Amino acid sequence: MIKKEMVNLVSQMQRRWANIVIEIGQEYKKKNNVDNLTSELMQKIYAFDYCDVLFKPTLAKEDQFRSSKEEFLSYFLGQNNTCKEDSGFAIKNWKSIEFNNYKITEYNNYLLSMGNYFFKDQENEILKVEYTFGFIKINNNELRINLHHSSLPYGG
Repeated sequence: MIKKEMVNLVSQMQRRWANIVIEIGQEYKKKNNVDNLTSELMQKIYAFDYCDVLFKPTLAKEDQFRSSKEEFLSYFLGQNNTCKEDSGFAIKNWKSIEFNNYKITEYNNYLLSMGNYFFKDQENEILKVEYTFGFIKINNNELRINLHHSSLPYGG
């Protein structure tokens, strides 16, 4: 059974991720520089400084799988032309992002969370997305994401 403090750490990291993504959109809309926020996302949320990171973005069709910082920034900001299909997921100006964890597991200091998250835009339209996040522990109180898989629910 997973310890309550590990569930809390995962929830805190998910909130930090959501808050930074929302803030990137807000600052971009105001035409402010978002370099500090994207740097925080890459260094304080994702595990680029510790290990390889795997990313399957929600709205990627051609470049479905990503692993470099440039590919991440392309998806979140849509400005560096690394992946031509990217329009900037974080700059869509999300109003809220809510995680609904189906389950969180831990094995040998590695945590996984899976569930749905819900992105609400400025018109109160909601985008439901399925996710799996993998977290490494960098110390007793800090996690970093090294696996991020998102996809739209099956449309059958």
